[in-house]
Amino acid sequence: MPDSTIAAVLNRASKSTGRGNSWTRVRVRSLRNQHAIAAYQEGERAERGEVTLDEAATALKVSPSTVRRLIEEQSLPAQQLCKGAPWMIKAVDLEHPDVKRAAHARRFRRPSSGDPGQKELQL
Repeated sequence: MPDSTIAAVLNRASKSTGRGNSWTRVRVRSLRNQHAIAAYQEGERAERGEVTLDEAATALKVSPSTVRRLIEEQSLPAQQLCKGAPWMIKAVDLEHPDVKRAAHARRFRRPSSGDPGQKELQL
């Protein structure tokens, strides 16, 4: 991930630097340089055959929240390095018939309100 994304993930996870500071792109870069960790190169993710949650949503013609639901129900395989980190989705998994079927089934489905007394308005 780019340094700014790593900083955002660390801050969302309430992780601070050794001195108690919040993470910034510069602080992540400094730590990476101290430990000889290579910087993220643009296009690296695509070379590994990975797509973002938003890219998966576009490919499946659903919303990003629907992609999250597909991941939660294990219809779409995905990995997350740690809580709050971006999901890593393999592009080839988006072509699997079961994934396409699950996405298509959700495409026109509206989430229920959870209230059994709520009725649908038929237009």
